[in-house]
Amino acid sequence: IELLSSQVERCNEILKSLTLNPVEEDDFIDKDLSIRDYLIEIISSFREISKKNFVLNYDQDLNVRKITKSIEIVYGLRNFIGNANKFSKETIYIDLKSNSEITEINIEDDGPGYPNDIMPKIGEPYLRSNNLLEKSKIGLGLGLFIGKTLLEKNFATINCRNSKGRKGARVTIRWENKDLFNI
Repeated sequence: IELLSSQVERCNEILKSLTLNPVEEDDFIDKDLSIRDYLIEIISSFREISKKNFVLNYDQDLNVRKITKSIEIVYGLRNFIGNANKFSKETIYIDLKSNSEITEINIEDDGPGYPNDIMPKIGEPYLRSNNLLEKSKIGLGLGLFIGKTLLEKNFATINCRNSKGRKGARVTIRWENKDLFNI
């Protein structure tokens, strides 16, 4: 009960601070950047603390149009990449695709993936698998909940599922460019 209470308070504080002051300064990224540059900065911050491999793929001709600095997008992407880092065995794969209409980020890891019994509830807080083996590896789903909430507030659609090719978790974050570039 104490753990749940502390995690509820943590979520409340994060969401409250972002809701009350969505342009709050964050020294991590302090300027307008393209989504590609956001990802490069976030991946670099994880490489400083993790020995895992991060593979970022994107077209060289990718639209590098800058978006207005958004602490919510930064925190949301950090949460999903952080979860991939936490649950991967060795490698996190991040693919960025963009064209004139959409921008899409796929984050995959080579970990165990989402337990089947929680798949219908992905994105809700306080998820626990019924599988005893999985319980030792899974958190409460708060990082995923916060990341999803922050990105959806900024017009992203989020799809969480298990990867077919890599056997780990896969998160697809997608914006229509008309929404992403008007944030």
